[in-house]
Amino acid sequence: MTSMTASISDQIIADKAEIDLIADAHNDSTVLSWLWAFLFGPLYFWVHGFVGRGFVVLILNFFIIGFIIAPFLAYPAWNARAQLKAKKLSALNKVSRR
Repeated sequence: MTSMTASISDQIIADKAEIDLIADAHNDSTVLSWLWAFLFGPLYFWVHGFVGRGFVVLILNFFIIGFIIAPFLAYPAWNARAQLKAKKLSALNKVSRR
């Protein structure tokens, strides 16, 4: 039973490592993503398909805080998108191996 548990935990660790590697390859953010998010605010997010974050920044811009928060929302948005792509590609890879 212990070897079976170890095998399953090793597989989970390997899957997470694979997802992290794939996510790093599919992260489309640039060094200046924060600057573009600061300059263009909600337009930056809408153009790149982060509609919900764009509306959050738009609403927060009415309270001036949106200009400060927008750069900090850019990198997590790109990372979340890369993680989602990586999970889908990892699942597709598992299915194709069978």
